[in-house]
Amino acid sequence: MLFPGIDVRLDEVVFTAEVLSVSAVACGPPPRCPGCRARARRVHSSYERGLAERPLTGKKLQIRLRVRRFFCDRASCRRRTIVEQVEGLSERYQRSSLGTRQWLRAVAVELGGRAGERLCRQLHLTAGRSRLLGLLEPPPVPDRAPRVLGVDEFAFRKGCTYGTVLVDVEAGRVVDVLPDRTAETFAHWLRAHPGVEIICRDRATAYTRAIREAAPHVLEVADRWHLLQNLSAAVEKTCHQHRN
Repeated sequence: MLFPGIDVRLDEVVFTAEVLSVSAVACGPPPRCPGCRARARRVHSSYERGLAERPLTGKKLQIRLRVRRFFCDRASCRRRTIVEQVEGLSERYQRSSLGTRQWLRAVAVELGGRAGERLCRQLHLTAGRSRLLGLLEPPPVPDRAPRVLGVDEFAFRKGCTYGTVLVDVEAGRVVDVLPDRTAETFAHWLRAHPGVEIICRDRATAYTRAIREAAPHVLEVADRWHLLQNLSAAVEKTCHQHRN
């Protein structure tokens, strides 16, 4: 139940009022050296590392995992020793298990920093807002732009700092985020990512200037939201003119 399909041996389980502590020993095959990819053979030493695991039965679960350090015997390799990582449980330099990091990343994606931190307290997970936001990874930016590209501005801080979000309209996913809303930045992105045929944008003149400069062949269209917004503004203005 604790380590399904993972190469560890359970040595001890200690219950306290708030924490469930588990001692385990890694017993998988010797690892490969990250530098030269040679399989390690000789054990250098062993030591114990702590891993925060997902809570169990409403209690915090702490794993004391004993791992081995191996020699790298290849003379041409710069590494002298390597530490084994337990597949599916641990990774280098991390004090939480892979499963815990997946949970925290999911919380960060759905809720962000402060709200995610409040939920983690309820779930008995130790994570502050800075750590949650640090787990977010930018999506890979494709070399070519999507066929139909959506462009719009958004506020990092309303009234002060704005950016540009680029969306694959047909796939319904974010392609990239630009640090500002200037024509120069958007034009540079269009030159670096060819392939767009249609750009769906708002009425900002900066985006129009960038398209005219970097992709004059592209068909420009207005998205439905901005069309409805413009129509609503026109109707409201007309109603005010005929208020009496």
